[in-house]
Amino acid sequence: MKNDYIIPILALSLICLFVSGTLALVNNFTAPVIQIASAARAAEARRQIIPSADDFELIVVEGLPRTITEVYKAAGNAGYIFMITIPGYGGDINMICGIDVFGKIIRTRVLSHTETKGMTDPVFSEPHESQYHGKDRYLLDIAAVTGATISSNAYRNGVRDAFTAFELVHGHR
Repeated sequence: MKNDYIIPILALSLICLFVSGTLALVNNFTAPVIQIASAARAAEARRQIIPSADDFELIVVEGLPRTITEVYKAAGNAGYIFMITIPGYGGDINMICGIDVFGKIIRTRVLSHTETKGMTDPVFSEPHESQYHGKDRYLLDIAAVTGATISSNAYRNGVRDAFTAFELVHGHR
């Protein structure tokens, strides 16, 4: 009677141990490759936001808004890049925002999101993103997307947080 319970438990435990070990081994080999690819995608995104910059320097400043995950200064005094993670309706929205040294938006772009497909697509498309180009910290004449107000407001709040960070970083020079 005991063997009827012990043998299946031991067999399932050994299978779980083997699968866990195999996954750990695969992760050990793939994690560095994934990290390198992720860094390359982030570097390319920075170059797309400020194409005139040759290089970007990571800046560490205290007191940044919690939504600002990284700040980079573009070489040649071309501006700053702000990496933003802000909560939206369906999860986090990962954005990038470039601001020139005069406090004007160079470009914004959503890198990834988990918002509802279809309904929020206009928020993450070129027409909506392009209305931010050239704006200052007041973000006048920015229209929200009807039916995706929470996502639109999250986008706007992320850009506002970038300006808050810009004030800290630009004054920190």
